[in-house]
Amino acid sequence: MAAPTLSAATAAFEAAYRATRYVVPVLGLTLRVGQSHSDLDTVLRQHSATSWMFISACNPWSAAALCRYENLALHQNLLDAIRAAGLTLFEGVGEADDGQWPAESSVLVLGVDEVIARAWGERFAQNAVLFGRTDEKAQLLWCLPDVTA
Repeated sequence: MAAPTLSAATAAFEAAYRATRYVVPVLGLTLRVGQSHSDLDTVLRQHSATSWMFISACNPWSAAALCRYENLALHQNLLDAIRAAGLTLFEGVGEADDGQWPAESSVLVLGVDEVIARAWGERFAQNAVLFGRTDEKAQLLWCLPDVTA
């Protein structure tokens, strides 16, 4: 499946990603684009990390909604790959504020920088991942070719 173009990514997806809650139940966290998350900063410090990403493998390139079983298989592949890389992870879920699309199984991963986060997003065919650093606001990190905003 081909990646969407820059205009499609920014026009069609950015508003939806900003209108999403990125939830990590085991940590009691709800993350949002453009917001600081002091509770997550505490978790980062506890794990000697300074950055993080929130990523899903569901619905590659947001081009089509796959069935639940296809998305579960993709999510398991993501979990297996992150564990094999030796990274610290916590399972989560992305939930649209308006409930217009099903929640997506996701993962909060600690200790990855922007380059690594973008590479994971590309590997799992995602338009963007949520990314942040200690004491900074969460941002969308685009994973599409030629998109760096």
